[in-house]
Amino acid sequence: MNVERPTILVTGASRGIGHALVAHYLKNGAYVIAAARNVDSATANSGDCLWVQTDLSTSEGCEKVIRYVGQTGRPLDVVIHNAGMQQEIDLTDAAGLRPQIEAELSLNLVAPAVLSKSLVPFIRQPGGVIVNVTSLVSRAPKPSAPIYSASKAGLASFSKSLRHQLRPLGINVVEAVPPLVATDMTAGRGKRKMTPEAMAEAIAQGVSLGRAQVAPGLSGLVLALNRFAPGVVERVLRSS
Repeated sequence: MNVERPTILVTGASRGIGHALVAHYLKNGAYVIAAARNVDSATANSGDCLWVQTDLSTSEGCEKVIRYVGQTGRPLDVVIHNAGMQQEIDLTDAAGLRPQIEAELSLNLVAPAVLSKSLVPFIRQPGGVIVNVTSLVSRAPKPSAPIYSASKAGLASFSKSLRHQLRPLGINVVEAVPPLVATDMTAGRGKRKMTPEAMAEAIAQGVSLGRAQVAPGLSGLVLALNRFAPGVVERVLRSS
């Protein structure tokens, strides 16, 4: 990016990595459009941050974000698809299974795909960046979270296709693969978690350096190990 004051769109912005991304970019002088189900009252009235309260698992929620982006009149420099949900789903129990599957796929995979396609006309060309936040379980699924794992694998694959299609427009597509980060989603699991602030910093740095993938800390080691010994990674993540 070579602009004096970039405009950043962050989804899932009210907590965890998304909240840290909003704070990081505001601190560094950016204008931020923050989309979330819940608005952060601490920054809601900031002239540098437009909060969009929306549910991205619905078509109406995605359309609301697209509409707000158009109304700002600002070209987007960075779009970060961070919103996501993880459910423990027992595939042997069919009761209520379809609504659970649809909700998780809609937020984790459909929303980033729909928003990416719809926002292309608003993204700076050349120089714009789209970031898709995936997960290590995109490579080795977590048995207790099968739909989350599948949706993140789909998002990782989608990122590659999107990168190929948008390259002629000068838009870079980054896949961010966090290690275990200390968020509500990971409460009670694992040790030595990365802070949301550190992950936000890694994403921002990867964007500024033009990376195709951001995998800080243990993520980089796990991805490297997965190329040579995928069975080992699967066994480790199976018990996580």
